[in-house]
Amino acid sequence: MPSSPEKGSPRLRGGVPSAPCPPDSLVVPRAAQYACALAGAALSRSGNGFGGSSGTLNRLQHLEAHLSLGRKLLRLGGSAEALAGAQRSLHLPDPVLRFCLTLSHLNRALFLACDNILWAGKTGILPGLAMDKWSQRSFRYYLFALVVNLSRDAYEVRVLLERAEAARKRGKSPENRPQLQADGRIQRLRLQLQLQLQLLLQVLRDNPPLLLDLLRNACDLVIPLEKLGLCRSSPGIVGFCGLTSSMLSILTILHPWLKLKP
Repeated sequence: MPSSPEKGSPRLRGGVPSAPCPPDSLVVPRAAQYACALAGAALSRSGNGFGGSSGTLNRLQHLEAHLSLGRKLLRLGGSAEALAGAQRSLHLPDPVLRFCLTLSHLNRALFLACDNILWAGKTGILPGLAMDKWSQRSFRYYLFALVVNLSRDAYEVRVLLERAEAARKRGKSPENRPQLQADGRIQRLRLQLQLQLQLLLQVLRDNPPLLLDLLRNACDLVIPLEKLGLCRSSPGIVGFCGLTSSMLSILTILHPWLKLKP
């Protein structure tokens, strides 16, 4: 496996961080939290088919709550780090990446600030805090950050598709250049769509960092959508998406070349 991310983003690879993702110290507790949520959902669906299921479910729910509170404690001060990331993103030469990454970092800073306030409320430092209001506000900023991250991923995909299409037209990829000589408008349209799908699959296959970032953001998107009531799903789906996203983040930690840059 290569040690440098030469297959990553088509943009500048330097010291500017990519779109925000959980810090290394928070990924494992996050994976454990959503693993508990997934296990609890599976256990609750099984009903009372075996003894002790109620007690096990309660222990899982308590462990999930403690992990969530512990993650909030570890995220104290994260807003300052996110603001520093936004400041560094302002120096990116690409205007689209500069806008997306800066806005993403700013939304993450606001999300973490609300999260810190929630931690203070849950620990009794701020008694009488309107927990539901601040929780909704926190997830709203989290949702905005993820939408911006997905917009950045879509921009990266579009740039790479344009490059692949230009290379195909120059004859650099003759094996991926089917002849659009079909009769009828619908047939030509179908062949054109097939060609675009082939290019898309090729782009994602040749750029694992972009593919992993896209999958991670898509999985994370389910969480605030469900918490805000914009998308009805089950606790099992939320737990599965959160666990999958955390495992992808762990993968980028184990293999840094898989992290999308900038």
